[in-house]
Amino acid sequence: MISVRRFAESDRERWDGYVARTPNSHFAHRTGWKRLVEESYGCRSHYWIAEDGGDVRGVLPLFEKRGPGSGRSLFSPPGGLLAEDEPTAQALLAPAVELLRRERWDLIELRDQRHRWPDLATVEEHVTMELALEPDAERQWQGFGAKLRNQIRKGQKSGVTARWGPEGLADFHHVLLENMRDLGTPILGPDYFQRALERLAPEAEILVVDVEGRPVGAMFLVAHGDTFSDPWASSLRRFFDRCPNQLLYWEAIRHAIARGFKRFDFGRSQPDSGTYRFKEQWGARPVRLYYQYVLGRAQAPPTLEAQKRSFDLAVRLWRLLPIPVAGVLGPLVRRLFPEAL
Repeated sequence: MISVRRFAESDRERWDGYVARTPNSHFAHRTGWKRLVEESYGCRSHYWIAEDGGDVRGVLPLFEKRGPGSGRSLFSPPGGLLAEDEPTAQALLAPAVELLRRERWDLIELRDQRHRWPDLATVEEHVTMELALEPDAERQWQGFGAKLRNQIRKGQKSGVTARWGPEGLADFHHVLLENMRDLGTPILGPDYFQRALERLAPEAEILVVDVEGRPVGAMFLVAHGDTFSDPWASSLRRFFDRCPNQLLYWEAIRHAIARGFKRFDFGRSQPDSGTYRFKEQWGARPVRLYYQYVLGRAQAPPTLEAQKRSFDLAVRLWRLLPIPVAGVLGPLVRRLFPEAL
């Protein structure tokens, strides 16, 4: 008999153990992510755990989003609802749906799920790009096209060098800030990524690539199961002639192979976008991600195209900001959108 109850701090080890051994789980299912979101955004969490005879059968992590003009909703971390079967998934959703109805909120959003649960409104606009890793780096290298291999060699010959370690966090943030400003996207401050390193330890790592001692590319990586993932990565466009991005990813992939991982997850993309094609050239293949919704006061699920239209002017204005100003304003703006990774 499945029973569902609220998460308690004493459940932390059992929850994380279930996530670690369950297919289709995401590193953001871990309780460390719960602490990260609560500390960084001040979001109230609603975590439910399903059990049968003392065994964990599923988990549903949700956070509240409240804000002027943004309505009220419940959103999951990446990975969404994780359960053994459909009856367990339905049992986990029941108290969340009851909360949605009682509080008259807009919707529940289950993000970046690899499993599509039945009878839920579903949006299929996203994929994640996964690369199957060979047992040794040389075999992986031979699978790349000639153009990609030449770009990696160009980076090496141009003096691009790599370094690993948490001491690279400030340089990682500097590179990320400039690149995301160029894309029109605010980011949180370095303190957020420091907390992410701590809450996801020991599975989180920082990789930085330099040109003549100057950081020009950086990546935040997280190990989970047999997969090495990069939720945040950037390279500076003004150094693209030296191919830092290609060397950055090659160093990450080589490191993943050396550690014995089976897959490298390049992260979420929209099919046929520029980032999709960049990841595809490495041999990465798309894995469908499902965004699923329980609608409350909202009439329909949000779509990517509608969101892009609504933020078009803000994106164009953000690109004009000096980097120091973007660094100051970014955390203030970014905290309005805790549902975005």
